[in-house]
Amino acid sequence: MVDVVLNDFEYFKIYQPKSGYHFSSEPFVLTCNFELYKSKVFVDFGSGCGVIAVILALKNPHSFIYAIERNKDYLEIIDTNFKVNGIKNAKVVESEADIPTNSVDFFLSNPPYFVSERHRVSLKYKLEKFEAEPVGSLVGVAKRVLLNKGTFKVTFHPTRVLELIEALKLNNFGLKTVIPVYGNLRKDASFLVVESKLATHDFVVFKPPVFLDKFNPLDGCWKEVFEK
Repeated sequence: MVDVVLNDFEYFKIYQPKSGYHFSSEPFVLTCNFELYKSKVFVDFGSGCGVIAVILALKNPHSFIYAIERNKDYLEIIDTNFKVNGIKNAKVVESEADIPTNSVDFFLSNPPYFVSERHRVSLKYKLEKFEAEPVGSLVGVAKRVLLNKGTFKVTFHPTRVLELIEALKLNNFGLKTVIPVYGNLRKDASFLVVESKLATHDFVVFKPPVFLDKFNPLDGCWKEVFEK
């Protein structure tokens, strides 16, 4: 396994690579209000170190989570994170081909925001993940594995949101909610959380914004899950 560091949160622990890209606030914002579902199937696509899969699995002990990660260096890290958190209801797979068609209720992803042809590899971007495949491919994977009216929910950069919306329309997704996320009141939005459903019509609601300087990632049902 590559060299890792341990992030110890109040209710769970996450190992991630010591150098290179580190997850930030996106997994916590993305998984808000995803708790205590019964007998549902989730996908965490591009799982990285598995933080989204870990949160989903702990919040939903009666559901099952697939963590899809193509980078072999991360597979052992995800397995380790499942073990240290006592997770039995999740599985890491290397390919979306391992998941049956029309079998998933919720498809979540925190994909790379940047495209190498558009953003110079500079000090500003050197620790960011660069897109390995077009956003249309991500949406296409979700279309295949999701049940009709299944939920596709992603974080995405505001500068590229029109690309995402176009891909959703081409793949028969109806756009449902958009949440802008800001570092604080003085900054432009850092990212958006976009939710859509397969084989439905558009009915778009812009939800109240999230401000990261006031956001507690451990708000929600953690006490209910772990201290009941």
